[in-house]
Amino acid sequence: MIGSAKPAEFQALIGDADRLRDSRHYAAAAEAYGAALALMPERTDIRVQYANMLKDSGRFAEAEAAYRQALAEMPDDTDAHLQLGHALKLQGKRAEALASYRRSAALQPDNTDALKELFFAGAFDEQLQLFERRLAIGDIDAMLSLREEIARLQEMLQRLTAKLPDLQAQTSFPFAGYDRFRRLYDVPPAPAPLRPRHFAVIMPTSDSALDIFYAQHAAMRAQTAADWRLYVLGSDDAHRRIVERASDPRLAWIEAAPDEKLADVERRIAPSLEADWLLLLAEGALPHRRALEWFAAIVTRCSAAAYVTDAETIASEDDVTRRSAPVLRQVVDFDTLLEANPFGETIAVERTTYVQLSDKLVTGTIASARASLLLHLAEQNRVGHIPLPLLARDVTCPTEPPAVAHEAAVRAYLAAAADQCPATVGAPDSPGKSLAIRWRPRNEREPLVVIVPTRDNGADLGNFVKSLRGRAERPDALSVVVVDNGSRDLETLRILDRLSEQSRARVLRIDEPFNWSRLNNRGVEVSDQSLVVFANDDMLMLSDGWDRRLRGLLSRPEVGAVGARLLYPDDTVQHAGVLFDWQGSTIHDGLYEPKTHTGPCGRWHLNRAVSAVTGAFLAIRRDTFAAVGGFDEMGLPIAYSDFDLCLKLRARGLKVLWTPQITLRHFESKSRGLDHLDPEKHARYRAERAQLRARWGAVLDREPSVNPLWHQATLPFRLLAMPSEARLWRHIRLCAASNPWLPDAGDEKKG
Repeated sequence: MIGSAKPAEFQALIGDADRLRDSRHYAAAAEAYGAALALMPERTDIRVQYANMLKDSGRFAEAEAAYRQALAEMPDDTDAHLQLGHALKLQGKRAEALASYRRSAALQPDNTDALKELFFAGAFDEQLQLFERRLAIGDIDAMLSLREEIARLQEMLQRLTAKLPDLQAQTSFPFAGYDRFRRLYDVPPAPAPLRPRHFAVIMPTSDSALDIFYAQHAAMRAQTAADWRLYVLGSDDAHRRIVERASDPRLAWIEAAPDEKLADVERRIAPSLEADWLLLLAEGALPHRRALEWFAAIVTRCSAAAYVTDAETIASEDDVTRRSAPVLRQVVDFDTLLEANPFGETIAVERTTYVQLSDKLVTGTIASARASLLLHLAEQNRVGHIPLPLLARDVTCPTEPPAVAHEAAVRAYLAAAADQCPATVGAPDSPGKSLAIRWRPRNEREPLVVIVPTRDNGADLGNFVKSLRGRAERPDALSVVVVDNGSRDLETLRILDRLSEQSRARVLRIDEPFNWSRLNNRGVEVSDQSLVVFANDDMLMLSDGWDRRLRGLLSRPEVGAVGARLLYPDDTVQHAGVLFDWQGSTIHDGLYEPKTHTGPCGRWHLNRAVSAVTGAFLAIRRDTFAAVGGFDEMGLPIAYSDFDLCLKLRARGLKVLWTPQITLRHFESKSRGLDHLDPEKHARYRAERAQLRARWGAVLDREPSVNPLWHQATLPFRLLAMPSEARLWRHIRLCAASNPWLPDAGDEKKG
């Protein structure tokens, strides 16, 4: 009798637990499953259900423990590994979660749920694996057919285009699947130019192999636009004969004089050409058949004086062409160009603009001449970007110009602009690395204060202050203001007392509800140094001479704020600037990337303008901070006040600069961001986000540093998708604006 009672009670508890689960009473269901498990602890399947309910009721650590116990009993249970991955992900344990998902997928290769988790987490190998699986079962073909049908309907119902789903985004491709992507998506037709524009295409040729030379000529003759003439520069007899035998009146051979460099030939002939625009081709560049069609459409609709475009590598064998290594560029950035040229050597430039700048150009090589031209144009924000692969390079051609060519252009530019650009140039640390640009401070001892809010975190605070001073070049010109927000921990209080006794240190006590903006504003009020850094207390400075680099960057009148590279303890990136317009919100650039990864166009290793930087480390001039009203302690007390400050700076035409030359270790837990589990915090977060949206509107939907071909389904720079026409043109107009970073940039009317 007693023996039969236990199974009956167990079944009753399971029935209750199932009903509670199905009615979404997860906490009560967890209690019922737990009670059943106490009766029959050998039932591992119930232990997994118990863990599921713990997870769904927000008890993540307990759920993790239950899943691990279940897996100790059934190590090959694919679902338990999957669910453990979910519990780990919800706790912010990214690396462990990915390991669990990978184990689940390995145990069951057709486990699409695990692959999807890895896919959306940005795991490259699994993205390609899932893509291939979807391709094999026809998912991709079905979606493409649907996309084509909707595209037909869109043409019929143009008035509704803006309201129809952007179905191109429903089909994304892993970066490694670029060839498949291009087989399905070619460069689309461009709208007709608003007025006639004649292009002079300049093609330098020195050591080009004959097959590449023939391919370039074929690419030009295949152009869909008709209003152009090609000028081939060189001195090779074989190349000259090919041009002359073509008997095409649109082709002209320009002979280089003995010892005359091709860049000098280019500069010599450009002023006399009868053309509105010049298309300066890189050596070996193969223009897409629609390249001039797109250039003509854009230059009659947008205001930039020059344009660069995306590129790809092609390899042909047995009449099959494969495309790879896409270079998906972004807004052209002056600071980036000082260190490297990821924007290429092919430039479309207004002829009159080229003539105005030609005397300033370095003409040692074509590469140095093009880098020199881009520097002069980018300084004035006159270069736009076309996010389409309008250029290709044969796989047999060199992919990178010599680093000395770029260095020559930069040195010449800085020498000529020494008063406006007081910077020094250091050679790259190793081949392939960027130049080391160091801006000279106007005052090497300019006083600098670091303002650090804290509460009950004395150990981290003490280590941080020590690292700031230990890594500083001028610790005697460095002060620290610690704003203590009601610490109670005895050890923290002892550390604060010791800090307050040190020279160039002050502890300001504000015992009131947490208001990040107010704490930092008060720190500014009680200090008088001309340079101010706002910083979190849970960091370590890793860069020697960080203070000199800040002084140099903030000596530039066009720079409003400077942010730093922040690394997690595992040496992955936490912050490389802030991206707007990612999945309808914001995200840290470079998130979770290994610190050695350079990113698209080298973005994670180069100085560059960004939409915003985090307040975890933000440097600014005191007078600039005061001029924009500081942080908004009323409307944005905790979240988004740092972004708001950056937008106020951008509205004044100032640059928000991110630099990897200043790097800190940030011990912030990767589980931060779970505010949605706290109703009060989540409500506050949503309210402040709404306040930022109400204040700045559409600027939050603009990100000139991200090519629209990057798909937003997962972490940035993982997947590709063909953007809608509207998104494509939005990026083109934004990058062609006189200042792409102004809040109203890209609002110019068509035509």
